[in-house]
This record gives sequence, structure tokens and C-alpha cells, in this order.
Amino acid sequence: MQNSANRQRFTRSTLLTALISITWLPVACAAGQAPAQSRPAATQQRQAGDFLYLSGQLGRDRVTGAQPEGIAEQTRLAMENIGQILKDAGMTHANLVKCHVYLDSMDDYTGMNKVYGSFFTERVPARTTVEAVGLPGGAGVQITCIAFRDLKRISVVRPPDGSLPAPLGPYSAAVWAGDTLFVSGMGGQFPEDRRLPEPLVEQVSQTLVNIRTTLDAAKLRFSDVVWGNVYLTEPKQAGDLSAPYGQPFATGVQPPGAMIFLPRLPGAIKTEITFVATRGGDRQVIKGDGPGGQPRGIRAGGVLYTRGESAPDAGRGFEEQFSAVLNRLTATVRDAGMQASDVASVQVYLADMGDHASMERLFQEAFPHGPARTVIQEMPGHGAARVQASLIAAR
Repeated sequence: MQNSANRQRFTRSTLLTALISITWLPVACAAGQAPAQSRPAATQQRQAGDFLYLSGQLGRDRVTGAQPEGIAEQTRLAMENIGQILKDAGMTHANLVKCHVYLDSMDDYTGMNKVYGSFFTERVPARTTVEAVGLPGGAGVQITCIAFRDLKRISVVRPPDGSLPAPLGPYSAAVWAGDTLFVSGMGGQFPEDRRLPEPLVEQVSQTLVNIRTTLDAAKLRFSDVVWGNVYLTEPKQAGDLSAPYGQPFATGVQPPGAMIFLPRLPGAIKTEITFVATRGGDRQVIKGDGPGGQPRGIRAGGVLYTRGESAPDAGRGFEEQFSAVLNRLTATVRDAGMQASDVASVQVYLADMGDHASMERLFQEAFPHGPARTVIQEMPGHGAARVQASLIAAR
């Protein structure tokens, strides 16, 4: 998909720029208007125990709301904004354990890496990087992260040399934060030469081999995985993922998560998979709608991870669908013995960024306490679904 075509498609949403910031800072409005000061439904961060969940940060000036041209400057501002949020919470970039980087164009991957990496002096967090169909306000990059307060309990998992494909950027294969392991997004390259098989099924299988190598180095198994997202560039081939993806979980519980359709992923990979796993402690599985299916959520200790929910059956309108999505997510929260006020972070995947204003209003009604939030636009591929969302709740 050509990036210029994406921008043409989203021209009608540029007037929503003032509404779609996910910080509490002045936001640049449409041309000729003053920066907006209204408080959005999402906050910059939400703390739960030792974890700090950050909303997606755009490359905007914190004072003026201006968004510069160029990936280097936008990445720098996004990382500086993250740094300020961390500082306000008594942390630094060294406390980051997992980041998601959403690019407007994968052509900016190298430029983003150069600036992003300059903010870390030693350990780098686990990371997943993808190209979104669209980002709020026409941004070139959006970065969302999770931080962990206790630096002494953060450590990098280092699989044996040569057992994983060489990384394409500044990220760790996986990072421990206490008893939670954050695994970077991985693709299906072979470790010895980064060769990539062409069939999607083979890419998925090799991706899971690479993840197994990482879990082995952490002394964990697939049965320890509590959440997973799958990113895919070929929606028509989504059905081909079921068999290879489900194989490692054949004797256990397939983790909740979402499948997100996006235009491009790093290199030539067609799929990228990222996991969260935990060691020890009690677990509660919130069962799904049918036998043997993906659970609605898994609560590991004090943290609940949900699957991606969509609701095309609720009607054709966006508000009908998103209201149903929010109802399903909050029902999972309640079934896990938690409350809506425990929701710490929400990920929203829109089929059309033009629905952002409606999403904002309904989101605030559902979560008046203002959890962290990240919003992107994904490709069509979920039938008549106009939105899907997942969340993390924590105590």
C-alpha cells in the first residue's frame, strides 16, 4: 500500500487533530485555529504497582503542540515526551521494559532507529515496530511504552549467540520486569542468514521457533504466555495462521490477544508476533464464548490481559459497535474480579481514523478515570468491524 495514498484517504480527518491528542498538553489544531486545552479521555500514564503504562506519544512540542516535519525530529520529541512523563513518575528511560513503535511509513525505520537508540546508554527495552495505516493527527510516529519502577528487577534475556536472527534495530529479544517477561515482536527469518521463507505458514512456524528460543533462554514455556498480538500484512491469509499459531498451545490455553492487519512490517516479513509471559503466581482464565477457543482474558496475579474485541454484530454504525466492544471488555474485567477503574491501558484499532471523535466520547463515558491509551488505524480485513480494542487492567 502506498503511503501517499494513505495520506489522501485521511485528509478528511485532519480537522480532528485537536481532539485526538492522547496527552494533556496543548495540541495543534487545524490551520488558523489556536491550540486546544480541553482534557481528553485518556491520560499520559497510569501507574499500577511497579508498572507504569504510558499512552502513545506523538512527536509534538510539549508547549506549543507543533508537530515538525521529518522522522528524526518527531522521534526525538516523542522520546523526550516519554522522558518527561517518566521523570514526573520518578523514573527515566532506563525503566522502560517494552515499547511499541507505530510508523506512518516503514521507510522511516532506519531514521527512527537512529534517534530512538540514542536515548539508551546500556540496556534497551523489548520492542515491536510496525507501520500503521494511519496515526492521530497525521503523525509520522507514535511510541507507547511500559515502564517498571524497580531497576534491580529488570534484566535482559540473552539467548545464545547465533540462535536468533540479528536484530534490525536497538531492542532486546526479551526483558524481565519482576516476574513478567516482555518479548519483542519477532518475524520468521532463519537465525543463520536472516533468510525468510515465502509461504506465510512457514514464516509463522519459524517465528514461533524464534520465540521458543527466547522463552527457553528465560526458562519459560509457551504455557507461561498470558497475552499475544499477531500483526499480519495479508488479511486474506489470516486463516492460514490458525494451525501453526495454535500448535505450541495445543495442550494448554491459547493466550488472549488481537490480530491486527497492517500495510508493512520490518524487512519483508508478512507477520510479526509479540508475547507477554509470566512466571509463578496464580492465574485465572476468563473463558471465551465456545469450547476450546481463545479466552476473553487471563489474569496473572494482579494484572488482566484481554483479547481484542470487535462487534460487527452490534450494527453497522461505529457508535453501536464501539459501545458493544466496551461492554464486552468491561464484562471481562468484572468476570476477572476487577472494576472498570482498574483499567490501566487500552489499545484501540480503528478502521477509519475519522471515527476518532466518536471513539473519544464513548471512551470517556466508559473510563472516566482516564487510563492510558494508544490509537492507530489498521487495514480492513475484519469483515464489517469498524473497531477492535483490547486492554490491560491492574491492581
